[in-house]
Amino acid sequence: MTRDNKVLYNKAFGLADLEHNTPNTTETIFESGSVAKQFVATSILLLAAEGKLSVNDDVRKYVPELPIYHATITIQHLLNHTSGLKDWGVIGSLSGWPRTTRVYTQDLALQIMCRQKSLNFTPGSEYSYSNSNYSLLVTIVERVSKQSLADFTRTRFFEPLEMNHTQWRDNFREVVPNRAIAYSKSGSDYQQNMPFENVHGHGGLLTTTSDLTKWNTLLETHRIGGEQVFTWRTQKGKLNNGKEISYAGGISVNNVNEFTEISHSGATAGYRAWLAYYPQKKLSIVVLSNDAGFGVVQAGHKIAELFMKPIEKQKKECPSIILPESDLKRFSGTYKSIREFDVMTLDYKDGKLLSNMQTMQATHRDTLYVENLTWIATKSNTKSNQVDAILLKNSQDTSSYQRVNPPELNSNALRSLNGNYYSEEADTHFTVEVKGGDEIWVHNKPHASIKLTPSFKDGYLSDDFELYEFRRDKKGNVTGFEVSMSRAERIQFVKKK
Repeated sequence: MTRDNKVLYNKAFGLADLEHNTPNTTETIFESGSVAKQFVATSILLLAAEGKLSVNDDVRKYVPELPIYHATITIQHLLNHTSGLKDWGVIGSLSGWPRTTRVYTQDLALQIMCRQKSLNFTPGSEYSYSNSNYSLLVTIVERVSKQSLADFTRTRFFEPLEMNHTQWRDNFREVVPNRAIAYSKSGSDYQQNMPFENVHGHGGLLTTTSDLTKWNTLLETHRIGGEQVFTWRTQKGKLNNGKEISYAGGISVNNVNEFTEISHSGATAGYRAWLAYYPQKKLSIVVLSNDAGFGVVQAGHKIAELFMKPIEKQKKECPSIILPESDLKRFSGTYKSIREFDVMTLDYKDGKLLSNMQTMQATHRDTLYVENLTWIATKSNTKSNQVDAILLKNSQDTSSYQRVNPPELNSNALRSLNGNYYSEEADTHFTVEVKGGDEIWVHNKPHASIKLTPSFKDGYLSDDFELYEFRRDKKGNVTGFEVSMSRAERIQFVKKK
């Protein structure tokens, strides 16, 4: 922790290597996860300031092998996570190889991205965090500068700022003196959890607490790139509809306790990281850990509160009314997000309407709420006395949901799911098997099988809340399915004849 470029506190605790009983020190090197993204973003913005590219350029100008989609993806979309690109790591896990189980490289990540026939959404219409954005930015930096990312950042950032303990994990086999081993808890014991991959830029920065505080000085001095690059770095993204988001150039800009917070967290394998800067206080806070269970963000915010005490705000009580049973029952059912893959179920039980076992309150016949979530009925069926569409609101956003039909559990409907399926996007084969008449299993040999639970008609959820939506032709025959999960939606599988 530094203030006015003076070190206030820099301590280390615990062990860097459990096998050799090596303690962590202030010189111990940790991997910083997605904190690394701001180094890639600043590299892009430095090239833009030098006139070598524009953030409004079509990404395909530099990466022509990327598919042509229905709308242009710009470099600015990549910087702000508004491109709609599916996360390559999530797609890799769908094929049975989650990250850390396979040696992913920059080329392999790019190959996965180039196989995607669709986007999660129209570029610029939404924000959705995806490592694919920053993996592509690395490619652009290297092709424009004609240097590796490691060489570019070393000469432009690390050496001028004397960040002598910072480098990229572009070869995971390299021996790095003073590097902490990363761990995760398994029951009561620790196990190694290391990032055995070479793809970097979205993460993969090896560094120390003192080096990251040196990097944060740029947010005050603007020494590299000047005022222009600083402005671009901290400029919040904007969606096509003009709405502002908190994500800027590899960093998030938020208001915390009435103070500006410029920050980013990181998590790769068992490493955890958080880096923040508070300009009004000229305060930098860095927390690095090799224990996956340690809450670095919570710890960092506790430290920040010592300098910026939280302002107590009175909670506004929502006046509630009691609705008759018929009005509550009209909400009961399953709803699917119109844009995303989220599915929610509202249950009427013992005179109460429940959402995730929480009792819902009402302020109007068409308006229900639980804590900071509000459900508003936007379309009702007078004949069936059911709510057909809902607008779900939280403190920051709104989402539209449509009622879906209940699942078909008869044996004929389930048996029609049986078969072999292939996905060109994930480059993998799945077999769907119905066992015992009502158990649906997805096999991806030699990997573990996945059990599906019926959610709505032709819609099934895995235990990890992956949504499988089966598609049928006009005759009712299953032709394939789509898998949607966090950061990667509607990955297509075709049924093989």
